[in-house]
Amino acid sequence: MPPPVKLNPKLKPEAGPETGQDDESTGSRSVRRALDILELMLQRGEPITVAQIVAELSIPKSTAYELVRTLSEGDYLAPSGRGSGLFLGRKLFELGMAYRSHVDLLKDGARIAEQLRDETGETIQLSVLDGNLMMVLLKEEGVRPVRIISQVGSRVPVNWAAAGRLLVSDLDDKALTGLLEETVRPSPTGRAATDVKKLITQIRKFRRQGYATELNETNEHAGCVAAPVVDANGRCIAAISVVAPEQRLVKPNKDYLIERVMNAAEKLSRRLG
Repeated sequence: MPPPVKLNPKLKPEAGPETGQDDESTGSRSVRRALDILELMLQRGEPITVAQIVAELSIPKSTAYELVRTLSEGDYLAPSGRGSGLFLGRKLFELGMAYRSHVDLLKDGARIAEQLRDETGETIQLSVLDGNLMMVLLKEEGVRPVRIISQVGSRVPVNWAAAGRLLVSDLDDKALTGLLEETVRPSPTGRAATDVKKLITQIRKFRRQGYATELNETNEHAGCVAAPVVDANGRCIAAISVVAPEQRLVKPNKDYLIERVMNAAEKLSRRLG
């Protein structure tokens, strides 16, 4: 039998009666115990039974069965296929892959953003969808920085930015309509589209052509061109933008920036698999 596992003391279940606690305290204790079960399995590296969970974590048998049932229903635990043991489930693998994708997006995205900055001399941003808003994940200042409202970590309505419109382009019309009706706001310049039907038409067009543009819609005398970063299933998981003053967003320079940002987005998409 494997040796007892020493758990993180911060996650150690609290001793004490099961009753007499308010809902918040009881809920917090249940969350801690559920995390302890997952950590126990992770550290053991092999399936375990409910009886072993009870013994290792010193929790009531009825509580252990209830937590295992809830975790199993959510696919966080699954039968091992060998006896009555349980092990980590599919949902945890999905969470791990999502975490890895986010880390890779930052790591590879930073390198590609720097390359694009060096090629164009302009400010580059990598953005993702955070809830129903666009969030700037990273930013590389150009040789000639542009004064813009969005900074790293800032969250803005998707109708304010070309990148934002690409980030929601995989939603069907019903979901997209709901998101836009909830989040559309007038931009600081007042020039960004706020009509939901017009925005949906624009979003579909941008996704079909593989890039999006905007000029003076959010920042005075500046605009951007953006391209989608897609995953292996062809879904947009991020968007790269080149931000430039309006005088550098006219032909032929605008065409050059579109070409470069599409190339960078394709390169990042390939690296992310």
